[in-house]
Amino acid sequence: MKTPLYVAGVTSKSSAELIGRARRSGYSVFGETLASSIGRSMSSVGKAERVYYITSPPIRMSAETPRQLMKSLAYDDLQVTGSDNCTFNKKQKELGLSDFTKIPNGVNGVEDRMSVVWEKGVHQGVLDPCRFVAVTSTNAAKIFNIYPQKGRIAIGSDADIVIWNPQGTRTISKDSHYHACDYNIFEGMTVHGVAEYVLVRGRVCAENGAVRVAEGHGRFIPMAVRPPYVYDIVKEKVNVPEEHPEENQNGNLAKKFAELDILIPEEKTMSALIAENLPIMTGHSPCSTPSVRGHVDGRRDMQESSFSISEELDKSGVRSCIKVKNPPGGKSSGFW
Repeated sequence: MKTPLYVAGVTSKSSAELIGRARRSGYSVFGETLASSIGRSMSSVGKAERVYYITSPPIRMSAETPRQLMKSLAYDDLQVTGSDNCTFNKKQKELGLSDFTKIPNGVNGVEDRMSVVWEKGVHQGVLDPCRFVAVTSTNAAKIFNIYPQKGRIAIGSDADIVIWNPQGTRTISKDSHYHACDYNIFEGMTVHGVAEYVLVRGRVCAENGAVRVAEGHGRFIPMAVRPPYVYDIVKEKVNVPEEHPEENQNGNLAKKFAELDILIPEEKTMSALIAENLPIMTGHSPCSTPSVRGHVDGRRDMQESSFSISEELDKSGVRSCIKVKNPPGGKSSGFW
C-alpha cells in the first residue's frame, strides 16, 4: 500500500507532470498553482522591472508556462489555485536593487485570482465552468475538510455564493485595485469574468466592484483532521488504476494529453523524477526566501505570520458556486 501524502505548490510544467504521474500511480498527492504563475510570465518584463516581481515560487520566464499549468489544472494533474498574496510597494521592493537578499518577497494575487483563472482557463477554452468551480473552491474545501459546509450549495451548507458574469470585462490596474501597494503584476490585463455579487453566509459582501463588509462578520471555522478526500486514497478506499507505460503512447492517457496539447513526459522511475525536482541547496538553507520584516501602512504583513490558504478560507469562506448570466451558447443560466 502506498501511504505517502504530499501537498505541493507548483509553478512549472515538469512539476505538474510529476504530481500527475504520482497520482495515477496511487500516491495521495495534491498540487496547487498560483494566480501569479498562470496569469503571466516574465518574458515581457524588462530587467529593470523584475525586482517588483520577486516572489516564491518564482514567476517563470517562458510565455508558454501559464497555459501549460492551466492545462494541468484541466487534466487534474493540479487540483487547486491560490494566490499566496503578499504585497509590497515599489519603494520597499527597491531595497534590494543592489542586494538580492534584501528584496521583500511576494506579489499581489488574491483580488484578481478568480478573473485571471476564468480568463486563462474558461474564456480561452481550457477549462469548463464546472472545473473552474472545482479548482477555485470545492477542491480546497475538501482538502481542508470543511466540505460540504463550504464549497457547495445545499441545505445546511453556508450560503457562500458568487454571482458571476462571464461576459463582463474589466481592466486590472493599480489605480482601481484594493491592494495596499502602488503596482499590480497584472497591470493593463483585460479579463473576462466579473463577480457581480459575492455573498458570505447569505450576506452581500461585494457588489459590482464595491466591497461591503462589516467588522466582526467573519468567523473561525474549525477543520477536523484526516479529510476523507485526502485519506481515502491512503486507506485504499478509492480504487486508483494502475499506470501502464504503454498506455501513455497508445491508450486513453495519450489521447487526453493530445486533446489538451500537453507533452507526454519521458518515462522515468519515480525516484529519478523526484531527484530531478529537488530544490538546489543554497548556503545553509534548502531555500532562499528573502524578506523585509515590518508592517505596510498599518496593514498586516503576512511575512510575519503563519498565514496559509486554510486561514484565508477560515476568514472569508470558500467561494462555493458560480451562477452564470447569459452563458455562451444561449443556454439558460444556472448554478454549477
